[in-house]
Amino acid sequence: MSEEATVSSGGPAVGRLILTLTIFLLSLLALLWLLISVAPTQAASGAGTGTIRGHLVNGTHNNAPVAGQSVTLQMAQDGSARDLTTLKTDSQGAFLFTGLATASTVKYAVYTRYQGAQYVSDLVDLSKQAVQQIELTVYDATSSSADLAVVQATILIHEPDASKGTFTVSEIYFFQNVGKTTYVGSLNASQGRPNALLFSLPQGARNVALDQGFNSVEAIQVAGGFASDAAVPPGETQFSFSFEVPYQSTSYDFAYTFFYPTVQLSVLTPPALQASSGALSSKGLMTANSHPYLLLQNQNFRSGDQVHVRLQGLPLGSSQSQHQGLFLVPTWVWLVGGVLVMLAIIVLSSLLYHLFQRWRESKPRGRQHAQKRPAHTQAEPEAIHTRGKADAGSSEQDRLLRQLLELDKAFEEGRLKKTEYTEERARIKERLRVLLSLEQEKEHRRGAKERQTAGSSRSPSNAKRRSGKS
Repeated sequence: MSEEATVSSGGPAVGRLILTLTIFLLSLLALLWLLISVAPTQAASGAGTGTIRGHLVNGTHNNAPVAGQSVTLQMAQDGSARDLTTLKTDSQGAFLFTGLATASTVKYAVYTRYQGAQYVSDLVDLSKQAVQQIELTVYDATSSSADLAVVQATILIHEPDASKGTFTVSEIYFFQNVGKTTYVGSLNASQGRPNALLFSLPQGARNVALDQGFNSVEAIQVAGGFASDAAVPPGETQFSFSFEVPYQSTSYDFAYTFFYPTVQLSVLTPPALQASSGALSSKGLMTANSHPYLLLQNQNFRSGDQVHVRLQGLPLGSSQSQHQGLFLVPTWVWLVGGVLVMLAIIVLSSLLYHLFQRWRESKPRGRQHAQKRPAHTQAEPEAIHTRGKADAGSSEQDRLLRQLLELDKAFEEGRLKKTEYTEERARIKERLRVLLSLEQEKEHRRGAKERQTAGSSRSPSNAKRRSGKS
């Protein structure tokens, strides 16, 4: 009995002990997690000895202090960044952040947004110097891009992917703003192309990925490329982005439009693509990203200029190869074929028209035709004269058709420029049209006169006069 009583009374005590230990361990784990999660925040915001003091000035107005402007302290640690605190500058444009961590893994930056543009200071490392002074400069905004120019534009065409039928293009720009105001564009496209920063894209470009210089900005597609509301402050600003270009044949015409005056354009292509351009000079092979590239380059381009880079030897996938025969036919072959088909239609139509006219003239008109012969005899010289003109018109048509054939042959052999070819061809076609119109008008008049003659011979008064004379 005593043993049973002892076990019975000890059971609840053991249970309470186990429950207490469990609660204690869970509380300890929660406390440790809380300490780990908030330790960086505490170290950065109030537990450290670091200090960042500085001034906010306006570069457009000779570095005058900017009072009452919000500035934000941002911390970067372990590959991520977050805002810590925001304050306003005093009457002298000064700001002060204290109690900051000085660990070597922590970096700081101060930024502000002024008249539509964001300005960020250089990274600050407090691990070697706990107290540091910085100066953050802002500028007045302008919507005019007159002071913008591209110092260097680089287009890097990567190795094509035959399985996807695409190649990737990376572009890097170094803009120079020579003024004292920041260019801030607008994406408002209510009146056509927006007044914003513009970048060229070839036809069919897709999957545009914005990189450096496009932080916290927006972009929209426009004719010939895309527009962004990214700001360009005085001095040099870098932008970079990439995109994909689909292709259907072994050759591709890469077109590039200059939206701003450009000091130098460089195009890097894989050597296997056999790139060529009439506007860019080949500078030989160079190495970039541990890969060889052919460098095409030239200088001093104006806004509105355009260059073309012809890529040859693009690899095709199995699905593309089935249709390659159609794409291999040069464009001029289709043009010449279309012209020849049109000429054949004109010649055939003219031949059928003349055969029909001769058949009508030779068709017998019966007894009435014989009775009307005296009256018809008087009009016959005019009919012969009309046919003579028709024959002359036919001869003129044959001459013009021969001129068209000779003109097409000269253009095909490269002896004529496209503008001369187009103007001369239009002139000959217009002459052919006039000749055909004249022939139809003459035929209409001749038919009307024949009907008038036939009607007068059948009138009663003419019959009486003929009986009286007999």
